[in-house]
Amino acid sequence: MGARDEGLDLMAELDAVVDLGRRAPGSDAERRTAQHLHQRLEALGRPAEIEQLAIHPAWPLAYALLAAAAVGASVLAVSVPVAGAALALVAALLTFLDAGLLIPTVRRLLGRRASQNVVSWGDRDKPGAIFLVAHYDAGRAGLAHSDRAARLRAAVSGLLRRPIGPLRLLFWAELGVLACSLARLAGLDGTALTAVQFVPTIALIVAIALLTDIALAGTRAGENDNASGIVLVLRLAERLGPGLDHFGMHVVFTGAGTANAPGIGSFMDRHDLGHDSTVFLSIDQVGSGDVRYTRREGALVATKTHPQLLSLCEGIDDDALAIVNRTVSDGAAATGRGFAAITVTCRDRLDYASGRVDEAALERAEAFLVELVERLDAEVGPSIVAPTDATALSD
Repeated sequence: MGARDEGLDLMAELDAVVDLGRRAPGSDAERRTAQHLHQRLEALGRPAEIEQLAIHPAWPLAYALLAAAAVGASVLAVSVPVAGAALALVAALLTFLDAGLLIPTVRRLLGRRASQNVVSWGDRDKPGAIFLVAHYDAGRAGLAHSDRAARLRAAVSGLLRRPIGPLRLLFWAELGVLACSLARLAGLDGTALTAVQFVPTIALIVAIALLTDIALAGTRAGENDNASGIVLVLRLAERLGPGLDHFGMHVVFTGAGTANAPGIGSFMDRHDLGHDSTVFLSIDQVGSGDVRYTRREGALVATKTHPQLLSLCEGIDDDALAIVNRTVSDGAAATGRGFAAITVTCRDRLDYASGRVDEAALERAEAFLVELVERLDAEVGPSIVAPTDATALSD
C-alpha cells in the first residue's frame, strides 16, 4: 500500500468538478456536484448515498447585522450605558454561539436552503472507522477573501506568531464595545474612555463594509477550496479502501462547509459513532504548498487535536508542520464534539493557501495521508480490537 498506484487522474477530475459550476451552499451547482460525486464513488465500486440537510447560508449578512448592533450599542452607551451594555452583550453572545459553538442564531432569520452530504460506507464490520471528509461547496468572493487580503493576514499572523481569524477579530471588537459600555455603566467617563471605545467601533464599521461586500459578491470557482480536497478523497478511497486491518474506510463529502460546516454536524447527529473508535480526517485546500496539519482549530474557541493523531503525524514529512487553524472547518466541528479529528491542508511558507492547484502539492498531501492512515491502522488499530475499557483514541 506504500507505493503510489496509477488510477484516478487528479487534475482531470478536478477540472470536471470545477466545470459543474460555482458551488454555493444550497445552489443547483452544489446539487449537481453531489450527484457527480455519488456517481464517481459508485464508479470506484463503492456504495454511495445522499443525505439531505437544511442549512442557513446567509452568514455574511448575519454577522454584518450583529456588527451593526454592536456599533449601535457603542453609540447608545454614551447616553444610556445600561441599554448600550445590554445590546453589546446580546451581539457578542449571538456571535459566540454562531461562530464558536456553530449554533445558528441570526442566520436562522435570513432564509433556509437545502443541501446534502454524500456518504460512502466502507467495511462497517471492522472495529474502527476512519472517515475521509471534504466539503464540496465553494465559498464566496469579496475583498476580504481576495488573495491579497489572505496574504496580508498570513504575513501579519507570521509577525505576531499567532493566527488571525476574521471572525475572531469581529468577536474581539464586540467584546471591546461591551467592555467600554460596562465601564460607562460603572460610572467611568472622559476623553480616554471615548478614545478607547472609538477603536473597536471603527473596526466594526469596517467589518460591516467587508461583510456586506462578501454578501453581495458571487461564489468563487473553488479550485483549491475545496475541489482539491474532493479529488484527493476520491483518490484515497480508491487506493486505501479494502487494505486496512482494523479500520473501515468511509467517505463523507459534506455540503455547505463554507457556511459554518452544518454538513458534518448533520452527519454526526444522524449516526451513532463510537468516540473511542472513530477518526475524522478532514482534507481541505491541499492544492498548493507544503503539507500542514492542525494541532488546534476553531474560529473562536480553538480545540486541541487529539494527541495520538499529532504523535502519528510527527515525522511523516520533515516539511510538514503543525498549525493552528482559526476558521470554521469540518475538523474543528468534529473535534468540538469530542471525536479524534484532524485537518490536513497545504500552505506556503507564510501559511497562505492560494487559489491555484499544483499537482505536486496534491501528491505530497496524498503521500502524507496514506502514511498517516497506515500508522493509524498499525499503531492505534490493535488497541481498538483489544478487550479493554479504553483505546488509544480515548480522552
